[in-house]
Amino acid sequence: MSHFTKCELKLTNLAAIKKALADLQVQFAEAEEGNTVTVRGYRGDTLQAKMCINMGTYDIGVVANPDGTYELSADWWGVETTKGVSEAEFSAQLNQRYQYHNVKQACEEKGYSLEEELNEEDGSIRLVVRKWVSE
Repeated sequence: MSHFTKCELKLTNLAAIKKALADLQVQFAEAEEGNTVTVRGYRGDTLQAKMCINMGTYDIGVVANPDGTYELSADWWGVETTKGVSEAEFSAQLNQRYQYHNVKQACEEKGYSLEEELNEEDGSIRLVVRKWVSE
């Protein structure tokens, strides 16, 4: 019986996922084009994924969906009991850093530059961007 459970977090930008994981200082391995990496779960169960986030004894997989989105899949009980981080905690941390990098990338692609970044008391991040337009 598999203990892998999918997380509700939907991601679309692989570059932003990798930057977010680097921010969180977690090790991960990415599959080469056309291949997958193995994600470890309970009692030797495995799962094939685009990326494997190393959480010690158990891993978190970044699984590619046919629609171009990615989702997290793991034995969350195993991750929580061995690393002390729950699915909700990890998802919230990853989601914030993912959204940060996703927004920055989108702004840069549209010609905006980051002018200011403020970390608010409530944990949110405020980005101020500017675009110079010549007439």
